[in-house]
Amino acid sequence: MTTTINVLSGFGTKAAAAISVKTQLENGQLVHLLLDAGGSLEGLSDKGWQLPEDVDAIVISHDHPDHIGGLIDVPASVPVYATEQVIPYLPKHLKIQRLPNRGKIDIYGVQIQTGCAGHSFGGVWLHLDIAGGIFYSGDFCLESELFPFDRPPKAATALLDASYGLYEKTQDQAKQNILSVLSTEKPNLMPVPQSGRALEMACWFEQQGIKDWVLGNDCLQPHNIAQVSDELVCPALKKLASNIAPRKFDDHAPIILCGDPEGFSGDAGRLLEHADQYNVIYTGHLPAHARQAVSEGKAHFVRWNVHPTSQDIARVMDQLQCQRCVPLFSPIEDIDAWRYRLGEHLLATSIIEL
Repeated sequence: MTTTINVLSGFGTKAAAAISVKTQLENGQLVHLLLDAGGSLEGLSDKGWQLPEDVDAIVISHDHPDHIGGLIDVPASVPVYATEQVIPYLPKHLKIQRLPNRGKIDIYGVQIQTGCAGHSFGGVWLHLDIAGGIFYSGDFCLESELFPFDRPPKAATALLDASYGLYEKTQDQAKQNILSVLSTEKPNLMPVPQSGRALEMACWFEQQGIKDWVLGNDCLQPHNIAQVSDELVCPALKKLASNIAPRKFDDHAPIILCGDPEGFSGDAGRLLEHADQYNVIYTGHLPAHARQAVSEGKAHFVRWNVHPTSQDIARVMDQLQCQRCVPLFSPIEDIDAWRYRLGEHLLATSIIEL
């Protein structure tokens, strides 16, 4: 049995996620799966990769545009697997199959196990039971107080989110930095992923006694998680959210949490047309217009950890007991520095033959 992993997009840079896995099963059957099908992070029509013609199925880790934006180009004949929470965000022309949040599924003879990835509502990691185990983290985080991270099974090969590179600052440090840049003179506009950090940040403000925040109408709301299973959200914040009264979105609220995170569309895009009226605080990926605004002092950048620190990457590698690991979604300018921090199993390659 032979298996080839080809990172079509997402190796060596922060870019759309698209990972090809081709394998030959013991019965001789050839199976070609695509893990995620991301779109451009810069709002471009060119997503940076091409869909292979022989893909049998696509398996989606979570609903953020850099992991699902490329699905618009996928023909309806290709089945797409996603969790119940992610399905509403997918193009309507697709042939959708349900992926368990925490469980096992057979896709064309490949056994895939899923678990919560700690990054977003309904977001999962994927473990393919081939070639000694292939683990794809999608985007993951061990620090979220809202979304749990499930311990993964062992895997010989790991494809791990390393969006922050060798970054080491903890979430507690980030929280203090956010408090330090909040303005009392202008509304604070924070473009955030609607199903990711938006609600978690709102709950954190609530915990700090800061109650003058609003969430965009397309964001995950407190009432959306009040009755959700504890396998999807952590009980403490679910209890907090259940006691938060509904509030109307207000363009002039002291703290405005709204999508999209890059500021191209949605409430964030609309309000950024009048950016001078707001204290703009970015907490995630910065597209070109956001980088320019930050460099000119017209916006702040304070990271809110929704991806792993280098210590957390190392922790997951230990849990997997992997023999090889490819870091994804980050430049790798000095592989020796990465290996010094994360170990000799680290590979700087986009193609692996197993």
